[in-house]
Amino acid sequence: MTAAEDYRRVIAELDAVADDLRVRDAERATALRAQLVDLERAVADAGVRAALTRFVVDLHWEIALEALWPESWMKLRPKPGPDPRARGADLDAHDAAVSEALDTLLAAVRRRFRLPGR
Repeated sequence: MTAAEDYRRVIAELDAVADDLRVRDAERATALRAQLVDLERAVADAGVRAALTRFVVDLHWEIALEALWPESWMKLRPKPGPDPRARGADLDAHDAAVSEALDTLLAAVRRRFRLPGR
């Protein structure tokens, strides 16, 4: 085998490897694009969920303040900010805890003033 033939063989092998890499890169890019779409959807869903949670918490806070308004001896404070240690994965549990706390408060206020059920 001559040096020219050996050179052509090596270049042909390198071309085949480069073509394989291009195909794998294109497949990976397609998979990453699909993954990016899913992640963008998840981020959008998280934003909607965060806005809804903020709205519900604000609504619960206002209901609690309104229920406690007649208690003139009680010092009502502004709504506390979010807990930076809270985990987003526990959001359902936190939402349930907020609702349960409001229900407990309203039940206590109804007992105190003997108001009919909500």
